[in-house]
Amino acid sequence: MSYDRFIKAVNLQPVDRVPANEWLDHPEFVKELTGIDPYNAPKEAVIKAIKTLDLDWYTTIPQKGRIDTRFNKDESKKEMGNGAYMVEWGFTGSTYHVEFPFEDEEDIYNYNPLEQTSFEERLKGYEARIQNIKTQQSWVGDACYISDLYYTTLFMWFITVYGWEQFLMAAASDPERFENCIEWYTQMSLEYTTYFAKTDIPVFYCHDDIALTRGLVFPPEWYRKYLWPNYERIFEPLKKAGKKIIFVSDGNYLSLLDDLVSLGIDGFVIDHFCDIENALKRFGGKKLICGNAHIDKLTYGTTEDVRKEVKRCMEYGHKYPGYVMKVTGDLPHNIPLDNIKAYFYYCREYGRLK
Repeated sequence: MSYDRFIKAVNLQPVDRVPANEWLDHPEFVKELTGIDPYNAPKEAVIKAIKTLDLDWYTTIPQKGRIDTRFNKDESKKEMGNGAYMVEWGFTGSTYHVEFPFEDEEDIYNYNPLEQTSFEERLKGYEARIQNIKTQQSWVGDACYISDLYYTTLFMWFITVYGWEQFLMAAASDPERFENCIEWYTQMSLEYTTYFAKTDIPVFYCHDDIALTRGLVFPPEWYRKYLWPNYERIFEPLKKAGKKIIFVSDGNYLSLLDDLVSLGIDGFVIDHFCDIENALKRFGGKKLICGNAHIDKLTYGTTEDVRKEVKRCMEYGHKYPGYVMKVTGDLPHNIPLDNIKAYFYYCREYGRLK
């Protein structure tokens, strides 16, 4: 039962093989594997793929929506309206915004998100989200753990609501006034973690892109002054309820890993830009550590390159309880079919622990 294997990994207990967490967005592979066209039936295709591949941890199961994610050969993106676009990624698509409703920093300082909806309305959203997690878990049963991903822990609120440029300008122009913004979004996340803490869901998976590929967005002192005290508040209900917290960020955030560990986070997804060997030497067997398989090896390499990359990562899994295999760039449509097949073959071959 892969659900149990994941829970054991979170609790740093022995397992029979290195657990796996992947995001499947490769329509050709999924269709060949399952016999189901994931564009037409993504839910059914992904559930069957999870069980066939024996994946232990999955974020969320895609469902067929109103937007067609198929791309023509001459398309690279689709306009979705309100300044949003979808780019080709696979059968779920990937979206981004280029327009934001703020003229300047003054607009940002005066925009209180807590005033945009009532607490009752937000509570209904939290209830629906938790019910969706439980519904998806019932679809897969004990074959896999469905975690969901709380995408906007704190830092991501600023990026998704303001956009990168306006966020950085507002944070730098008047740090004292920007603290009000931080407080508002801390309250937004605290509402959700307080609600989540009352559920019987054991693991809280959260996201904040606090770094870029080359390192941090701000000096470490900025995070310690403005982010970490509020992370403590956001995570406090979860810790009191005995939930396990797993954190993921894009980019190289390892210079902040000690800080994050001190906040009581139980696990980390480590991007392929990071020195995972260093992270595991310090925290392997003490924290769940997931990821580090390099997407470029699968996308641009040979099957032999894929084998070497899987072997490199799996060697850590044999040393440290709580290591979870993952391609941290996910598994989109442009990976050669032979390479993605090789990836899962070698994960089985090198992942056995008993």
